[in-house]
Amino acid sequence: MAVTPEQFKDALRFWASGVAIVTTRRPGGIQGITVSSFASLSLDPPLVLVCIEMKARSHEAIAAQRCFAVNILGAGQEDLSERAAARRGAEGSWLLDLEHRTVVTGAPVLDGSPAWLDCSLAASHPGGDHTIFVGRVEAAGGGGGRPLVWYDRGYTRLVSRSVRPR
Repeated sequence: MAVTPEQFKDALRFWASGVAIVTTRRPGGIQGITVSSFASLSLDPPLVLVCIEMKARSHEAIAAQRCFAVNILGAGQEDLSERAAARRGAEGSWLLDLEHRTVVTGAPVLDGSPAWLDCSLAASHPGGDHTIFVGRVEAAGGGGGRPLVWYDRGYTRLVSRSVRPR
């Protein structure tokens, strides 16, 4: 018997992940989408992957622009995450009023992200109802801070350890 989408989501709610906004250009501005399906793939060459639903507006924009930025969100940026998740309508994911810059590829890097990766599109692969976009990291940076974390269908924060292992 096949697993239902509800069973699948119910099991995966216990997988904690960071939260990021993947940005690219669209006609007239920025297109962004909140993702938790993001991972490092390779150190040499530096590659990451993001999984974007084929129906998402960002899917077409990434394929057309052939570049994207991964903007890793920090604690306190829940509102920005909700906005890019289009919880406020399609225009919310346009991120019209956000300060940003470009670094190498032309993909918008959001100001205020604790960390970011500027990526050229290296490959794309089908993955069910998503596409796995592989990005070659052309530039990276950030100032650090506590990450925004998604767990059990909501945002949570990491608790600091008083002693760090060596």
